[in-house]
Amino acid sequence: MAGLIGDLGRLYWGHVYWNLRKSLFRIRGASGVAPCQHPSDSGQAGRTGCEACAGWRDKDRFRRLCPLLATAPDGRRVCSVDASRVRPFWGRAALLYGGSAAAAACVGVLAVFTVFRAIGYRVPLRAVAWPPAWHRIHEARADYFYRMALRSFASGDMRQCYLALSQAYTLDPGNIAAAKLLAQLTQIGSPDVSDAIYSRLLLQDKAEFEAVGEAWIRALVTRGDFAAAAGLSARMLLGGARHVPAWTQALVFAEGMTGDPGEIDRLLSGTARLPEEARSVLSLARSIRSGSRDQRLGIVRLYMGGATSAFEFYFSLNRLIELGRASEVAAFVEGQSGAALDPYDREALKLDAYAEMGWHLLVRKEFGFLIEQGVSAPVINLIAANLVRHPDPETAEFAFELLGRAPAPTSPDYAGAHLALLCVAGVNGLGPRMKQEGEAFGRLVGGGFTAWMRVRDFFVGAPRGGNPSVIMPALGQLPIELMYAVYDHYRALAQGAPAAKQRP
Repeated sequence: MAGLIGDLGRLYWGHVYWNLRKSLFRIRGASGVAPCQHPSDSGQAGRTGCEACAGWRDKDRFRRLCPLLATAPDGRRVCSVDASRVRPFWGRAALLYGGSAAAAACVGVLAVFTVFRAIGYRVPLRAVAWPPAWHRIHEARADYFYRMALRSFASGDMRQCYLALSQAYTLDPGNIAAAKLLAQLTQIGSPDVSDAIYSRLLLQDKAEFEAVGEAWIRALVTRGDFAAAAGLSARMLLGGARHVPAWTQALVFAEGMTGDPGEIDRLLSGTARLPEEARSVLSLARSIRSGSRDQRLGIVRLYMGGATSAFEFYFSLNRLIELGRASEVAAFVEGQSGAALDPYDREALKLDAYAEMGWHLLVRKEFGFLIEQGVSAPVINLIAANLVRHPDPETAEFAFELLGRAPAPTSPDYAGAHLALLCVAGVNGLGPRMKQEGEAFGRLVGGGFTAWMRVRDFFVGAPRGGNPSVIMPALGQLPIELMYAVYDHYRALAQGAPAAKQRP
């Protein structure tokens, strides 16, 4: 073994050493004594000893370096050509070194691949072996940290989840799933980081353009950043978002919360193409900012005469309710004209009109009719939104009794509905019902409702107004319609509207 290793070493350095000396010999004219032949011999073929193979344990191995080696009849190792014909064999050297490098590379690639797989990187062998594909190693590492983040999230270790997600996003900003989850985790603690990620995702993930926007608007509304929500809504409308009514409604609501009409005015005065439905509604919103109530009523009625879409009717009817014409709205939705509206919006307007006029018996009758048709998350959200916009403790208690006789399914899909009912109880001062819904939500998500005390203290302590953004992060699955309603309710309280009486 020692001899084999020694000859192998002589083979590797000998290819360079002897081929180089032979090359110089040829360059000088190939005259005189060849560098690899014994200097005291004649230089004739078959009679001149081989100096180069001296020291080799196995002289036959030397033929891999120089095939000119021969064996004389007396057993002596001689050169098979005359001195003038001695030549280098660079092709053999290239084959040896190239083959050795290729073998080393293969071994190295397999070793690295094995180590990566042992660590947990789901990287293909091709990505390790092919340099142009090495970027996929970073992607595999990002995927590893993303999966680690998911496991940490499932186990409740938010710190480890955040660290793993940060590493995944750093390694591969193109990992859409990791970027979305990181944006959600940082939306409250590091809003600038979250907004930067969402902004990049809007540009990067065209297939999920609207889904990213919806996640971002929830984050902004959750922390009460309505100025940024207005900017995002405008961006989505100009960017070709499909849900034009939702983004238009978000923009109008944000203006109402901030009192800043700048974003709407910029959209209407700009040259960028704005969906006609959005332009129509925003133009109405701008037109009724000022003027007497009768003047604004005239504008809304004139606008309704030219409305062509369900959303235009819905928006104008809502404005009529705000302007004190709930009876007109009730007559519209109960008549044949109501067919111009979507069924959900029609029912919501009917309930709001009844509640605005104080027709609580009719509101309760509608609640009973809706629940008889079958309890679902949309039905619960519809009832809850009405009771938050128009609080009435007795009607709210009636709704809870109806739902008690026809309870919602115990499914995680109804977690948001239970949060909606929790807000109903909080706004209407129903302490026991609020606790009931908090416990129901905790059972659905598993592990209990850890923010229950903070949410309860807010509703109990804010009968004259408060900032819902302090509890919205704890109500992350609350439907955005309910988020709007809660913010609107407490804004009205802060402006002097009466609050619901607290019930024991």
